[in-house]
Amino acid sequence: MPSPRQTLKDLGLAPSRYRGQNFLKDPNTARNLAKLIMDQGQENILEIGPGLGALTRPLLDLGANIWAVELDRGLAESLNGWPESRTGRLKVFQKDILETDLEETGPGPRTVAGNVPYNISTPILFWFLGQIPKAQSGVFTLQKEMALRLTAQAGQEHYGRLAVAMNLWLETRLVLDIPAASFQPRPKVQSAAVALKPKTPPDISLAALGRLTAASFHSRRKTLFNNLGPVYGPEKTRAALAALAIDPGIRAERLSPEIFAELAKILDNEPGGA
Repeated sequence: MPSPRQTLKDLGLAPSRYRGQNFLKDPNTARNLAKLIMDQGQENILEIGPGLGALTRPLLDLGANIWAVELDRGLAESLNGWPESRTGRLKVFQKDILETDLEETGPGPRTVAGNVPYNISTPILFWFLGQIPKAQSGVFTLQKEMALRLTAQAGQEHYGRLAVAMNLWLETRLVLDIPAASFQPRPKVQSAAVALKPKTPPDISLAALGRLTAASFHSRRKTLFNNLGPVYGPEKTRAALAALAIDPGIRAERLSPEIFAELAKILDNEPGGA
């Protein structure tokens, strides 16, 4: 695999710090990621930010059909020159993934994958939620700390609002640690790949859940009652906690995502999802 620096130079391009471009350069990591993606059971892949195609190439070698969404015009034009682009196995869309609907890129369910820019990883994860059931699975490379926050379970150090929301809609697994040396330019942080599988959604809206978790984790040192009381009112909060047999003195990081969903329904007076 040629170095990203040399390939970019040959194309007359340079990494964009604004877009958080760190190009995968390690072929072993690329092959491992490609296999993890194909193991999700779909040969149809939507790849976010393929860049120079370090992951695109091993995916194609494994038989994938790829819809590649790349915002950078120069990189998109380079991928359009690949033989697979002419045969239709690689279709390149030069646009922002956050403004893309899977139905715009082609029919059928697929796996969504990619090396996600660290600065927009949370918006992309919530975008992914909005693509279910068109997206049947996902494999994303994230900053390691973000991956830990995404996959954390109740009571663990990194458990918080993101884990609560994501683990209600998705099964989340950390599947591969990726050292910083695998990228060029080399980031200052470690990375990790996570695998995501949609599951039966809760009977609650993201908006109601977001209001609850924002209040619950507002001050991690405070008890759940002391965080929720000023937002929902002391009496309503006390009644909701009692209805679910929740100790008012517990802290938010001890509650499971499922309990948060039940609590949100009571406190927001929602009969069902919105």
